[in-house]
Amino acid sequence: MRKTLTKYLVLVLLLLAVILLFQRIQWIPSFGDWFKSKPVEIENTAIVIKEINALAQLITVTAYNEVVIEEVIKGGSLFNNPIVPTLLNVPDLKYANKKLVLVGKGKVLAGIDLAKLTDKDIFVNRDSVSMKLPKATILQVIINPSDYDTFEETGSWTDAEARVVKLKLRDKLIITVLRQNILQKAAAKAKLLMENFLTASGFKKVTVIITPNEL
Repeated sequence: MRKTLTKYLVLVLLLLAVILLFQRIQWIPSFGDWFKSKPVEIENTAIVIKEINALAQLITVTAYNEVVIEEVIKGGSLFNNPIVPTLLNVPDLKYANKKLVLVGKGKVLAGIDLAKLTDKDIFVNRDSVSMKLPKATILQVIINPSDYDTFEETGSWTDAEARVVKLKLRDKLIITVLRQNILQKAAAKAKLLMENFLTASGFKKVTVIITPNEL
């Protein structure tokens, strides 16, 4: 019985000696560190960047609006050569003007493109993080084919001509929401969301700055 106890005691002492040796060369933490709470610490900023990049586009504001666009194409001359009316001594007859009035309903999505973040835009120090987000931009404009209504149409319009008018309507929709300060609203909301995200990730001190939009 005494031999058995001696055998176990020797094994325990050897185990303690190995643990102390590993602690000296810092392969394992000390006994006190096993039970000590540690602050949040992320050693590699690239990890934070990668996680945020994975969120891709942070859409913070969606604006719905209706706009009207009017396009008029003046009728060209019936004669291919402008000299012909003078030679024939006849009026320069022209085709009738064409007019198209479209009403479009669409939505504009604004926010931050997080894929543009680089390691220069974020600084991590233990439980503190500072971040500079890209400026807010228009991320997407959605007008479905069924969202267009023809209010007025005179003359014959080709598909190509109608497509040009629809593109102008899309641009007018963007201008309308920009005048409603959509980018400023998107930036403010993105800042708040990112602050909440980083706080929930364990950081105690969070500083988020948004790159201002050009006036």
